[in-house]
Amino acid sequence: MPDTNEERPLIERQLVWRARMKLKRVRREGRTGLLAYSVIPSSNRSGYRYLRFVYVREGARELYAGSVDNRAVIWTDLPPGVHRLTFVVSDAGKEVSFWKDITLGPGQILAVWCYTTYSFKVFDRNPRPNRWYIGVLGGQPKQ
Repeated sequence: MPDTNEERPLIERQLVWRARMKLKRVRREGRTGLLAYSVIPSSNRSGYRYLRFVYVREGARELYAGSVDNRAVIWTDLPPGVHRLTFVVSDAGKEVSFWKDITLGPGQILAVWCYTTYSFKVFDRNPRPNRWYIGVLGGQPKQ
């Protein structure tokens, strides 16, 4: 059974503390761009089956890459306008992805975070989907 993705609305107060602090700083500076991080549970079992990587791409450009070892909140400047972004979860050479067209105005921030899942059952018929939280937050450009 292949992995699946599920998109959920982003609620700003549910962001991790590091993301809220970075969001506060970039809002104060009036910047436009992408704020991204991922939560990837690790397993004490060995094997590629439990490795997960999360990517946000615009065309061939990689805007965000996350792994179990990298829990950093990443900021990427983007110009205002329409962006076709691809959201990817990769595991053991397989990728599951979807794309969205997102329009950003001056001072707006696209906040994205992903919670990946995997099953301990080898042939699980009902695996849980990878959850993506995506939202455009209205910025307050500096005066």
